[in-house]
Amino acid sequence: MNYKGIDICCPHCKGELDRAAPTSGDDRLRCVECERSYPVLAGIPDLRVFPDPYIDVDADHAKGLKVAEQLDRLTFPALVEYYYSITSVVPPKHAKLYARGLVAAAPRAEAALESWEKQLTSSGTASDATLLEIGCGTAPLLVAAAPRFAKVVGIDVAFRWLLVARKRLDDAGLDLPLICACAEALPFRNESFDRVVADSTLEVVKEQHTTLAEANRVLRPGGAICVSTPNRFSIGPDPHTGVWGGSWLPQRVTAAIVRRQGGIPPKRNLLSAAALRRSIRAAGFNRPTVMLPDVPEGQRKMFTGLARVAVNGYRLARRLPVSAQILRVVGPVIHAVAIKSASSRHDLHERRAPVSGAA
Repeated sequence: MNYKGIDICCPHCKGELDRAAPTSGDDRLRCVECERSYPVLAGIPDLRVFPDPYIDVDADHAKGLKVAEQLDRLTFPALVEYYYSITSVVPPKHAKLYARGLVAAAPRAEAALESWEKQLTSSGTASDATLLEIGCGTAPLLVAAAPRFAKVVGIDVAFRWLLVARKRLDDAGLDLPLICACAEALPFRNESFDRVVADSTLEVVKEQHTTLAEANRVLRPGGAICVSTPNRFSIGPDPHTGVWGGSWLPQRVTAAIVRRQGGIPPKRNLLSAAALRRSIRAAGFNRPTVMLPDVPEGQRKMFTGLARVAVNGYRLARRLPVSAQILRVVGPVIHAVAIKSASSRHDLHERRAPVSGAA
């Protein structure tokens, strides 16, 4: 089925999707092979095989539709503020931290894309190249990628966040395909994309190996995966809790801190540079390259006090050979790219099936 210029298929069996006959006025897609059906809400197909780990499907839909009602009334920063105003499980301290990061995400996304593409110059980017972002969130990277690629697609397991993403895209004058889907069961056919990007996503998916294998499956030979993820051994602020050195702490300690602050502990599996390299290689990619990202000026301005000093120190240290080697171990964020070889093939029937669930 063609959805905004991109071919989508059943995430379970990869069968053809078609519009289901309306039963009660609802809009649904149906797989002509396995006969599963999937809702379409606010114009976004929900092709998940399991729900967001933080919220059930019905609550996610309801919250997303609440956000959709505000799209024409609020600016993007105001919409993010509204989102957290209806998200009582996020403590005010964390809401402020997350909202500030979301509003200022554009320069970081642009810098990440520039860094990856510079590393991949040898593989080239054709004028008709396509990019898929796994876990697109509020879509800052999709905005950055749109001028560079012929087709840009974003998926996220959180339906509600895709409505916030739509506002960012609307403000940029873009109408890109946004699909609610699981990274572990992508609703695309084999060899559909030239780039697959996972920006701050791999650490929060349910199954990292399956996610990387799926990325390999939907990439064309010679295509590349690009990853950005928080470093398991970072000595800076924890990306999900704001606690300095928090990623070193055992999960139970992090969970206790978050609960004491009135929040829900993050569900994640942080990776070191070495673990990320091993995981990418195990998924069938060639020679993954791990890099140190820069902190663009637009992102640096959002830091104050001790955090600003740390960012300035990081920017200086990454330029010096010895300190750069240290930063690869304890720096805050890891970037990696890897190429899919021409001989890399992933048989859908041989890989483990994803966990099924209500969608």
